[in-house]
Amino acid sequence: MTADSHYHLLIPTYRNDFNTCFYCGCIAAGHDYAPPRQYLEFYLATREPSEFLKIPACNECHDHLKACKAGTLDERHKFARAKLAKKYEKALTIYDMWTEDELAGLDFSLRHSIEAGLTLGAETTERLAYPGFAYEAAGQQHNVEYRAPQVFEVFGEQFDTFRAALDFASKAYRIPKNALKQAFADNEHHFELAIQAMHKQVAEKEFNQQLKQQCAAFAKQHKQAVIFVHKQVERYLSENDEMTITEALAHLYLTRIKPAETARR
Repeated sequence: MTADSHYHLLIPTYRNDFNTCFYCGCIAAGHDYAPPRQYLEFYLATREPSEFLKIPACNECHDHLKACKAGTLDERHKFARAKLAKKYEKALTIYDMWTEDELAGLDFSLRHSIEAGLTLGAETTERLAYPGFAYEAAGQQHNVEYRAPQVFEVFGEQFDTFRAALDFASKAYRIPKNALKQAFADNEHHFELAIQAMHKQVAEKEFNQQLKQQCAAFAKQHKQAVIFVHKQVERYLSENDEMTITEALAHLYLTRIKPAETARR
């Protein structure tokens, strides 16, 4: 018995899907196997989850999946998507970061490079979103699970793509796209949380600058060590959330500096 006899050919239900890669929607050039043929005996012996399918695949997905040992179609689909996303990470970043309207002011060579990235990024985004297709295997019909279109919300504004939401949020809230994209990933993939976190960082940075400058000026005026002034003010602020830096410095002067000056006289 040949190895292929253990596998059921995945046949598209609809004509438009013939010769199409199940994983990304490109033109199929061969077949992938779930599980891989080199691990067939292992799956037969252990009965690990597997579907024994022969799947239409493009050359690129086929090459990526050589490193995948998974035995189910869904696992292999996820693996192929992850590999595509990794391979075209730079193009996807360009696609997220740039719009066609922003290319006008660039010199020819840079514009050409960005345009190429936009084209490849758009193509890759479409491939990553490809859900597969309805098919028949071993006499059974299988439908692709419906996935509701993802919607990205930015304080009440809704967008069909991450790219459009990122562009809007960056311009509306004056946050560089690179920083906002990272904040989005760090904050539960939620634009509102990301924007709030970025604004909090900016506020904290401005506050720390003011704290440093005012403490240094106070220390110079009253001939005190900067580190002493800084620590005292930080302590006062931590004890009273409503106190300002100016009020904390005034409190320091009245409770520590002035009594010491009076005592020296």
